[in-house]
Amino acid sequence: MTDTHCPGFESNKSLKEVKLKCPDCGHEWEVFSDELGKTVKCRSCGSMVDAEKCKMKS
Repeated sequence: MTDTHCPGFESNKSLKEVKLKCPDCGHEWEVFSDELGKTVKCRSCGSMVDAEKCKMKS
């Protein structure tokens, strides 16, 4: 058995899951922490929302 990882493993191993809540429809979902500061699409209503502003307190 070898101790190898997929390419890019090191840059992604510190990512955390962040819960978001759409301000338009209230749908909750998770994104990875590297998506904070980006605009993401609500999976329920399709609204484009700022992930940083829509994150839920943990």
